Amino acid sequence: MKRLIQSVSVILGLAVALSVNAGAAPAAKTRNVCVASPTGGGSFNTFVFRSVEPLSRGEAIALHGLYFSTGARRVAPVHGSAVMVSDGTIRVGFFVHSTSESTNDFTVSGVTDTNFVGTLSYDNDGDFVPNGTLAMEEVDCATIAIP
Repeated sequence: MKRLIQSVSVILGLAVALSVNAGAAPAAKTRNVCVASPTGGGSFNTFVFRSVEPLSRGEAIALHGLYFSTGARRVAPVHGSAVMVSDGTIRVGFFVHSTSESTNDFTVSGVTDTNFVGTLSYDNDGDFVPNGTLAMEEVDCATIAIP
């Protein structure tokens, strides 16, 4: 009888655990997002964001990935964040650590869609005033050859 009670307890415990897991929301899928902006002369400023989490209104996510110019082919790490505002647009801001092989680090920020397509401003002299803009276009990540 004691064994029967223990078996019933185990079965009930498993049933409760399975029902709790069945009601849980599935894990959000991350994705890679790739965007590029023409620099002139056939070269592109290319940004590859890795494991981008889904965004919802009022939520912020971390961004990380890499940057390179298809002309110079020097890879630099990128980190920053993105937030979706009430109208569904995305505000992004990130820092590019490019001084390891280039002359300066720079910041990028602006308003985009959920694929980070839009016009972004960049500051490449550290005075927190934009020095120019980048018209970002979506790129298929599978087509990018990372140097």
